[in-house]
Amino acid sequence: MHLLHSTAIGNEVIDEADHQLQGVVAEILLDPDRGKIVALFIASPLSRDFLVLQTQDILSWGQRIHIAEGERIAPPQDILRLAPFLEERRKMLGQRIQTKSGIVIGKCIDFQFNAERFNVEWIFPRKLLRKGIPLPATDILEVTEEAIIVKDQTPKEEKVAAEEEIMEPAKLEPIITPAPGRSVEEC
Repeated sequence: MHLLHSTAIGNEVIDEADHQLQGVVAEILLDPDRGKIVALFIASPLSRDFLVLQTQDILSWGQRIHIAEGERIAPPQDILRLAPFLEERRKMLGQRIQTKSGIVIGKCIDFQFNAERFNVEWIFPRKLLRKGIPLPATDILEVTEEAIIVKDQTPKEEKVAAEEEIMEPAKLEPIITPAPGRSVEEC
């Protein structure tokens, strides 16, 4: 299943043991180097602070997120392996997207991920009020504190025009039309 960040926020988390609502997704925690979701921040009715749910504890993600038991959701500081990601200053949402050559494409307004493998697949730029063309995550070269650096983008029209310039024109054979009363061999 493929989800957008914007549609994942607000999804309910329930446990399989007693089918109780454990909370709703408030935010997504990413590993910017691998482009993977490592945890979800959960707004729980049991806590005033956000709790976290590691992606490895998710059984399935459909209309709701199913987990084995409510104890899988914990305060962020209790899960040591999340510490580097919680301190990470690099982000995706709201970050400027620019090409390796420095051309600004826009800001990342959303991203799409696979809800089974939890890897980012597409990023969606916006420049001023216009939505840009979605970019595959495979185009991302690096995520820095200042920008998401992507491969240089070549518009398809320019690429086709460049290919047409490279092609040599076809050589045409002259058409010889004999004068009235003469054959082609005589010309």
